[in-house]
Amino acid sequence: MTGEKIASFLTLLCFFAGGTGLLVRFYFCLSSRESLCIKRKGQGAGLRELAFVAGAVLFSRLCVYGAAHWINTIVSAEYSGNLVFNFRRLWVHWDARHYLGIAANGYTNVGDDRLRLVFFPLYPFLMAVFGRIAGNNLVLSGTLISLACACGAGMCLYELVLETLDREHAVLSLLYFLLNPLSLFMGCIYTESLFLFLMFLGLLLRVNGHSWAAALAGALCAFTRMPGVIFAGFFVIDLVDALKRRAGVRRILSLILQILVVFCGLLAYFGVNLAVTGDPFTYLIYQRENWFQRPGLPWDSMANTWHYFKTTVGDSDHWWTWGFQLVWVAYVLGLFLLAQRKLPFDLAAYSFVYLYVVLAPTWLLSAPRYLFGLCTLPVMQSLVLKNRWLHGAMLLASGILLIVYIYGFTVAVEVF
Repeated sequence: MTGEKIASFLTLLCFFAGGTGLLVRFYFCLSSRESLCIKRKGQGAGLRELAFVAGAVLFSRLCVYGAAHWINTIVSAEYSGNLVFNFRRLWVHWDARHYLGIAANGYTNVGDDRLRLVFFPLYPFLMAVFGRIAGNNLVLSGTLISLACACGAGMCLYELVLETLDREHAVLSLLYFLLNPLSLFMGCIYTESLFLFLMFLGLLLRVNGHSWAAALAGALCAFTRMPGVIFAGFFVIDLVDALKRRAGVRRILSLILQILVVFCGLLAYFGVNLAVTGDPFTYLIYQRENWFQRPGLPWDSMANTWHYFKTTVGDSDHWWTWGFQLVWVAYVLGLFLLAQRKLPFDLAAYSFVYLYVVLAPTWLLSAPRYLFGLCTLPVMQSLVLKNRWLHGAMLLASGILLIVYIYGFTVAVEVF
């Protein structure tokens, strides 16, 4: 059996095992009094505690900036000037340039800039709005938005885990979140911070009974990145739970409308496509013709990744793009299989669908970064291990790998 077939088979096996486990859990939940939905169990954090969390997030991002500057002074022969002078050269790469272009000039239907249509509008729109406050400095505007959303994401994650589990898991989840090697994107002009902030905020609002506000957060999430629309699945599960408990017609109609509210974020993006090009699905053409991406199957994507890993030996992307992609996918799939029974059913189901969707594109380049967008990832990491020394070892390894990734993105300028 070839390596591609082995990679494809193992990925298929992981999804089959995970899906089977979810179906079994779904059956037992339906046939018992167990709820399908995550529930609030404990008390939330105080303002002082949340302020401390926000400070920890901000401090961690400043450490990331400092590490990038320090690595640059040692490794790069192009080094000159101080941290502020080098910030743009270190941190504005790849997708960041597209977001800056959209914030400055909007979308267009001519030239190479027309390809920017594949990038969702909310983040560059916020950059353009706050850019006026920042003296038309869009790099500063985008960075400050990312930092603010990173602080918001950290606070919402901590509060969510504290209310649904306990303080130990809340602290561990926050540490795994901040030391994740891909967390470097939370401090630069990428959508990771905004996307995760809206996801955690929506989940927190939902747990506390603010369903309509949660649906609005989900709609904004879907207007930030395509996988944001998966947030509607939480309301689908709420709807199934309501039907199971024979809730009233008003409750059922409210949940159906909340599902539609989340989809409004995606429909708004289709509207942008229609306004710019006259076709609501033009982005699919651009993705297919310029990024070679179309809907596929996760196991085929992993076979493709293994193929490129074998055939790029000696190239810079052998490990940076393809090797790390294989490692990350294997790690997160294994983590999901170990942790799904410890997660509430709705979070486990969301994780399964998210993994399937983000790993399905036919020419997958940035799987590690997409996997960082899985909001349950730090929670699963906090649940799988019981021994504090093992947690310490995992966090240390994650921190070391974060340094490696900082070098890879800022100095080596590799794709993640």
